[in-house]
Amino acid sequence: MAKFKPRRPITEPEEVLTLAQRWLEPVKKYWKPLLVVGLITATVALGTGINAHLKARKESQATEALAQVNLKTTDKAQEAQALQGLEKVIREHSGTAAGRQAGLLRANLLYRQQNYVEAAKAFESLKDRDPGLAPFVTENLSYCYEASGDLKKAAEVLKPLADQVTGPFEAELWRRLAYLYEKAGEPKEAVPYWKKLLEQPKQHPAVITYLKEKIAATERSGVRD
Repeated sequence: MAKFKPRRPITEPEEVLTLAQRWLEPVKKYWKPLLVVGLITATVALGTGINAHLKARKESQATEALAQVNLKTTDKAQEAQALQGLEKVIREHSGTAAGRQAGLLRANLLYRQQNYVEAAKAFESLKDRDPGLAPFVTENLSYCYEASGDLKKAAEVLKPLADQVTGPFEAELWRRLAYLYEKAGEPKEAVPYWKKLLEQPKQHPAVITYLKEKIAATERSGVRD
């Protein structure tokens, strides 16, 4: 019977090298693609890290710039300075959260100064910048048009929001639309919102009577829904 002979341990450097070469032989032809992939991965990771750092730094600088603007004042001269400060933040830090916040603050300050035309322009420019703020911006834009006397436009701006909003704010939105259309001399447009309000549960009897009278009076005048 043949005797078992243990394998001699690999100790010589030449033998180790030869064995490693045999292991690497199947992947030798792929080393260039693998190297390229590795370099690309490293470059992307490095670029992502740099971009994240630059973005964080940009946001920090924008926040610091916004904090320098004094908004706690009712003095006309200081309000003018605040507007200039906000405009500078918007101009120099566009694309940042603080830049968008500066845009909202500027629009609100213009409204507070009763500069409704410019306030409307400011809110209009913000409509598509942040979808999360769209309902808030739309509502404020409607108030700007109402304050400037264009009640029909105030209603038309607000109308698309009625199909998007749900919950407690929904009924308040219907009331405002009905009010704006009625004041604008468009009772036909107000009727659907009066009817929606009439369908709301737990309405006060006086409110129900008022809404029914509004709807009946509009329909008697020859205006149909």
